[in-house]
Amino acid sequence: MADLFTTAASPVSKFRSPATVAVDNLLRKTLRVSDPRDPDQIANALLNFYPQEADRDRRERAGLPYSSVPDYVPQVQNTGPSSVEMAQAQDDLERDLQTLSTSSPLKDIRIEMIGWGRSIRQLATDGLAAARLALDSVNHDRAMSARRQLGEYSRLARYVGTLTDGSAILFRRFAQSCDVLAGLILVAIGEGLASNGITRSTAIVRSAAGELQARRNAVIMALRSLTGSVESALGQEDWPRGIEAYRNLVQQLEAGGQADLRALLEENALSQAMDDLVDLSTGASVEGLRELSTASAMLVHRFQRLIQFGQSIPVPIDVPITSGPPESPPLVAFVSSLQLFVDAFVAKGSSRLLYVARPPIIVYGLYGAGGPDQGAIRLMNLTIARGFLLEQVDCFAGCGCDDDDISCQVLLDYMLFLLDRAIDLYAVGTDPDGLGEQERRATAVGIVVDAVLELTDQLKNPGVLLCEFSDRLKSKLGTISGELLNPFGGPGAWDSSLKGLVVRELRTFYQAEDQTERLVRSLTPQCDFNVFNFRNNQSLIRWMIRRILADTFGQGTNLPSPVQMPSPIASSMASMGQNRPDYWSA
Repeated sequence: MADLFTTAASPVSKFRSPATVAVDNLLRKTLRVSDPRDPDQIANALLNFYPQEADRDRRERAGLPYSSVPDYVPQVQNTGPSSVEMAQAQDDLERDLQTLSTSSPLKDIRIEMIGWGRSIRQLATDGLAAARLALDSVNHDRAMSARRQLGEYSRLARYVGTLTDGSAILFRRFAQSCDVLAGLILVAIGEGLASNGITRSTAIVRSAAGELQARRNAVIMALRSLTGSVESALGQEDWPRGIEAYRNLVQQLEAGGQADLRALLEENALSQAMDDLVDLSTGASVEGLRELSTASAMLVHRFQRLIQFGQSIPVPIDVPITSGPPESPPLVAFVSSLQLFVDAFVAKGSSRLLYVARPPIIVYGLYGAGGPDQGAIRLMNLTIARGFLLEQVDCFAGCGCDDDDISCQVLLDYMLFLLDRAIDLYAVGTDPDGLGEQERRATAVGIVVDAVLELTDQLKNPGVLLCEFSDRLKSKLGTISGELLNPFGGPGAWDSSLKGLVVRELRTFYQAEDQTERLVRSLTPQCDFNVFNFRNNQSLIRWMIRRILADTFGQGTNLPSPVQMPSPIASSMASMGQNRPDYWSA
């Protein structure tokens, strides 16, 4: 009776075997349940997984005969807050694509326009479908990627339209349709989060279920290698690096009175602690994510303390091998794999798009009592400013077609494109003070906006570029720049890390603009526009970015090499022994 009582009170053993964990993950992934040990969830998931059998059971319970003819089920139309807007936006896109592909002045690039249409239709479909499932990190990334590509097509269409006589309005209407779809993707992401009950305090894990399981398995394998439980014979010239480091780590934990961390070096205890986090994060249950927001803080803190103790062991050492422990790759592998697992729960997803998809008047109380953070407030201000900027940019597009007007129009279109990139960065930011890396990267957009205002200021740069911007447009550009730059101060007050981050972003802008200009030249008439020959045979935008890098940061436009090959051991030893230079590093 005692055994039966114990079994009923605790139906699952505290320490599960690897086979049990594998079966649980298979059920969780296949049936989309958060807790594979909950019979109600499994029963409902099986009914959804086998709809025909479920229908037969329903008929049997209702006393109806079996039939191959399905019952008539009325179709319920999706009446979400943006369903009408999505249908209208897709219809507008089809009309604009049809107009561009059948326009007589554009018959020489008709094939290119058909290719644009095929790609953009696919992007819009994939982006909107993934946005509705944005609670999953993979779908969230797919939706943001589709939005980014729609924005690039929009900017490219405006660029081509500005340089194509008689067809500018067609390209700008097409660009507007792309912008609307890109904006609706953000709204759909926010709606997906809100409809699933996500609030400001809910933890959103930014790793897929399969990736979390792979990280968990890597930690267990690294622990086995560290403790010597892996069956491997040491050679006569091999050091017991893992066991020696494990002995030192245990001594430090025992000397420091860290009994709770000492328990994590036992495989069953460590796997149980990690499985608790995986179970909460990989299910499709919002309740699990809400539990994760508090439970992960305690468990992750234990892991971080263990990582700190593991990193405190001097590996590698600066003293001879006879007076200290040898280097321990198994310990480094264990600490690194555990840190990789912890990173999945430290870097959480952003819920700021709730404030884009939902009216601010209902946000307080429904989606958290704290209200929007500073980053969310700036995000809302940027989205409002974008609408006004787009209105002014389209108004300016009909003011003229001389060289200065074309150059000014290209600058304004570029500002609109960069503002969308800043909105994307703020949408995924997580720092409550709005000072995280995403917001720091967005300061590069503020620097470019300031450069445009200075370049077109006839008092500071008379005769350089004459742009008849309205006072409202100048004021709105200044507001956008202030939203992006004021939290960080001027460039003179920035630290070296922020300067390096902004320089990298500006260099990326420069390289992307070079590729865009080549594509635009292939799609537009070969006219001698000043926008391509502004200063010293340089394009206007690339000349401006080069000037910002040189005058503000004293840097060039070349990106550093992404791969730097180290010298092989044989070459390095040969150069040392024969007193000759190393040809790999030359």
